[in-house]
Amino acid sequence: MLWDMRLDAARRTRIASHSLVQVLGRDIARNIELYDLSLRAIVDGMKLPAVVNADPATRQLILFDRAATAENFGHTLVFDKLGNLVISSKSLDVPPLNYADREYFQYHATHDDPGLHISQPIISRLTGRRVLILSRRLSGPDGSFAGVAIGSVYLDYFRQLFAAVGDHLGNITLSGPGGSIVMREPYDELEIGRSVSATDSYQKLVQAKDGSFEGAAMMGEGTRSFVFTQVGDLPLHLSIAVKPEDIYVEWWRKALVIGAVVLSLCAITMVLTWLFRCELIQRKAAERATAALNAELEQLALTDPLTGLANRRRYDEVLAREWRRCQRQSLSLSLLLLDADCFKGFNDRYGHQQGDEALKLIARSIEAALGRASDTACRIGGEEFAVILPETDARGAEIVAHRICETVAARAMPHVANPHSVVTVSCGVAHDALAKTPGAMCAAADEALYDAKRAGRNQIKVSHARETHLHLVAG
Repeated sequence: MLWDMRLDAARRTRIASHSLVQVLGRDIARNIELYDLSLRAIVDGMKLPAVVNADPATRQLILFDRAATAENFGHTLVFDKLGNLVISSKSLDVPPLNYADREYFQYHATHDDPGLHISQPIISRLTGRRVLILSRRLSGPDGSFAGVAIGSVYLDYFRQLFAAVGDHLGNITLSGPGGSIVMREPYDELEIGRSVSATDSYQKLVQAKDGSFEGAAMMGEGTRSFVFTQVGDLPLHLSIAVKPEDIYVEWWRKALVIGAVVLSLCAITMVLTWLFRCELIQRKAAERATAALNAELEQLALTDPLTGLANRRRYDEVLAREWRRCQRQSLSLSLLLLDADCFKGFNDRYGHQQGDEALKLIARSIEAALGRASDTACRIGGEEFAVILPETDARGAEIVAHRICETVAARAMPHVANPHSVVTVSCGVAHDALAKTPGAMCAAADEALYDAKRAGRNQIKVSHARETHLHLVAG
């Protein structure tokens, strides 16, 4: 019941807001359309030589109808192509004014759009009042720019219109071109002309003719429930934004009364539920501890205890998974097999404890040479290592292999049984393009590894690929 009441409160607010924006939008659209008809009559009249050449009084009588002199409308003016004022609806004596610097004049001078143009809110130079400028382009017989006809709507018209709607929830906002605030109720003069175009809510508002949504306030903090509509086909958008807490004020009063009754009747049930919850918490804590222990054991089962790299089991799983993924998505997959050179001789000369240190050195060198989290380094045997390189072609894999070999050699761990006098590794490189199964790719990499051993160790060989003799130079 409470939930239905809450939904009903939101629905009633949305319906009331929608009705209000529709009524206000139609009133604004109708008045602007009437004024625009006057501007169209001026544009058409200025095309007639008889009107242009008539005496000022007759011309003013022909061009300006009574709609252009209504209470809420300011001066209706005509400017020539240089921006000089040539005709005014309010006076036969035209003051020497130039409006070429105004945005609407520059727009018409650079655009051949014959339609109605609406400016952002400005302060009139003639009256000193805030106005919204409606303008149309005057064109010569050849279509060239011949001037501008403008009319002004006082912003007080919108203020009086919004104030007349009486009691309502939320803020009423009329936004103009570019997201500038034309009028807002409750009225705040500092907000007039402010742009809200960068807000997410305004971007949603201009994407549709009308509708409703929940979004961040265009001005101020918090979220609002928006109901909006476009004013006719004009670049004007009317919206009502209501705070959620204002929507549910009455609902909260009822909810508190009903909730208090329900809570008093359910006190015993709540106590029993709390005791049951405590038992569940203890059980869940035990389950989490068990899950953490299982995860740790699983990690240990997949990790080589000496080097900290992935072990053979993990290697088999990752290789099979990456092979399927790369085949499915048509991606490259490369495999490196590495082997410590003359490692038996190393153990015989320095002992198994130092041999373990050499294996750790190789493991750290491999990790240092890898640059992506998706690359997987593994120890798959005594002194054998593997590196799985997803989304890497043979050329890229060869670069990684050289980086590993040079990193190991650069550590300069003495190894008298090695022809190079330091611990080194040999590497075989295989690519999925040359193999039909993961096992075939492993075999190809292993064959390339033995080729590297036979070539003198501390070498890199690419399976079925031409040796590039690529060397990396440390910067």
